Amino acid sequence: MSQAIPAVLPWHKATFQKWHEQTHRSHAYLIVSPEDTGGESLLHSFAASVLCETPNSSFEACGHCAGCSLIQASSHPDYRILRPTIWDVTNEIEETRPEKPSKHITIDQVRDLASMVNQTSHRGGLRVVLIYPAHTLNANAANALLKTLEEPPSHTLFFLLTHDVKQLLPTIISRCQRLTAPAPELSSAMDYLNTTIASQNDWADKLHAENGAVMRVANLNTTNYFTLQEQFASKLAKGAQSNALKLAEQFDKHIKDAAKAQLSGEPLSIDMGVVITWLQRWVHDLSCIAQQAGDARYFKKHKPALTRLSEQAPAEKLITKLHHWQQQLLKEQRAAEHPLNTRIWLEKLFLQYTQLF
Repeated sequence: MSQAIPAVLPWHKATFQKWHEQTHRSHAYLIVSPEDTGGESLLHSFAASVLCETPNSSFEACGHCAGCSLIQASSHPDYRILRPTIWDVTNEIEETRPEKPSKHITIDQVRDLASMVNQTSHRGGLRVVLIYPAHTLNANAANALLKTLEEPPSHTLFFLLTHDVKQLLPTIISRCQRLTAPAPELSSAMDYLNTTIASQNDWADKLHAENGAVMRVANLNTTNYFTLQEQFASKLAKGAQSNALKLAEQFDKHIKDAAKAQLSGEPLSIDMGVVITWLQRWVHDLSCIAQQAGDARYFKKHKPALTRLSEQAPAEKLITKLHHWQQQLLKEQRAAEHPLNTRIWLEKLFLQYTQLF
């Protein structure tokens, strides 16, 4: 399977330059970046720069030398990537998809590094290890990695990426040189999407709805996510008149269809966690309008419907109900990965929603 060498994203140019100026100051770098804003791409750019034999004047990989060719062929002997195996379920090579995908980086993955880092570099240069998202290291894996970072192997660079630094062991953080990779400004994100995907006049709305997560928007745009989100919002706009049981039946099917498509290698568009997130966002917008505390953030197109709903019950009573239900949705979100009966779960949530008005 080929692996393209990414160009440094425009909003990461300064971070890339700062890292290059710090080269040789540390054996491990911790990059903190908002989720789905290109942090993974930046890590790969770092690795390619290190392993490239003839980087350009901006220190980015040339894409043509022997080192770059090995990276592109996913066969560089001095290069390892540690990430949850759930990331590989859509691998284009079916044989390499994990049988039991995990959302965590395991101790076995960390231990497997020994075969590389404890030997002489195959190509006589540095060895590079990427770990992302670093906060998905389980407890045993984190402790095993800590031992490696405390007694780092020679000629080896570690690059860790996280968007939730609070979940990392403080001792791991202390062993790394920390860099911040910012999210793009709205204009930069729109330019990127217009250039790399297609010119669309609703990129701004999608970016606002996904909290500026430009890579997430790009990936979701290849699925039916935004179409389903619009259908969902249109049903919620009916308030107490929403057919909760019918809505549960429809979205239970969408979730099951998405799970089947994922098994065949397609990106996952919707699951229970996504539906609960949509509910949380709808309640957020409804609360803002009911309290006259701001405009709709996630469902701007549905502001007229949200305004009508906010007027269907006394404001103080509705705000109290929305607050309590938002707290309940937080609890529901924590359980979203558990294998419960999705249909019954959806029915319960949608019936609770209709009872708000």
